[in-house]
Amino acid sequence: NIKRRKDTKHMELKKRVKSFLDDTGATVIAFCKKINISNTYYYRWIHQEIEFSNDICNRIEAFLNEVYAK
Repeated sequence: NIKRRKDTKHMELKKRVKSFLDDTGATVIAFCKKINISNTYYYRWIHQEIEFSNDICNRIEAFLNEVYAK
């Protein structure tokens, strides 16, 4: 049950990131630089090859919250 909640949270985060990229026209490269990860790491996450650590997820959440608060 905890894993399912975590999976849902990660899927929600992926949707938010994709929406951000669509809404702003930002590139994946620019986004990755902002949250300090490699493009390869990002693509592996999007394609469900890896899961981001809580630290990276928190950085993404904070970044998106800051952008949408403006």
